[in-house]
Amino acid sequence: MRVFVGIPLPNDVRDSLHMLQRALIESGADVNWVAPEHLHVTLKFFGELSEAHVEAAKMRLARVAGRQLPFTMRLAEIGAFPSLDAPRVVWVGIAEGAETAACLAGLIEQEGMALGLRKEERPFAAHVTLGRLRSPRHRQALVQRLQASSWQPPHPWQAASLTLYHSVLTPAGPRYTALADLPLTGSRASSAASGVASPGRPAPPGP
Repeated sequence: MRVFVGIPLPNDVRDSLHMLQRALIESGADVNWVAPEHLHVTLKFFGELSEAHVEAAKMRLARVAGRQLPFTMRLAEIGAFPSLDAPRVVWVGIAEGAETAACLAGLIEQEGMALGLRKEERPFAAHVTLGRLRSPRHRQALVQRLQASSWQPPHPWQAASLTLYHSVLTPAGPRYTALADLPLTGSRASSAASGVASPGRPAPPGP
C-alpha cells in the first residue's frame, strides 16, 4: 500500500484552505484538488510498503513522536511548483513551525532508512498541497488568480500528532485513510537532546 507521514490540520485551518481552493476552482483550470478533509503537511512519502513494513513504520514513528513536544504552526503564502507563472502543483507554505517540521522529517527519514527505504534526495520544504494540474487547460486563468489572491493565513495552531496515512489515487483526487495517529509526547529534555525543537526554541535546519 502507498503510505506517507503527515501532520493533520485542525478544522478551522482546513476550512480556510478550502475557501482558497474554491476561489481558485473558479478559474476553470484542470486541477486534481485535494479534498478539504485530506489536507495535511507531508513529512515523508514512504511509497509502497508491505503490511509488515507498515507495522514496523508505526513503531519507529512512535519513537519519533515520543521525542517531540507539541509545537506551534502557522501557514504562510500561497505558492506553486515549479513557479507561480507555470504551476504544476499548487500549495501553501508554512511560516512558523517550518524548522521543527524539517527536523521531524529528518528523523523520520533516518527511521525509514533503518527500514531499508530509499533516502529522499530532494530538500524538504514544509507545505500543504492544495492540488495538482492534470493538463494546461485554463492554466493562465489559474495563474492570474494565484497572483491576485487576497487570501490571508488563519491563526496559528498547535501541531500535536503525526499521522501515518494510506494513500489511494483516484480520478476524483487522492483519498487518504489514517493508519495510525501518534501523539507528540516528548519532554523538553528529549526534544533538546534529539535536536528537535520544543515550543519557543528554534530548531536547527533539517538534514
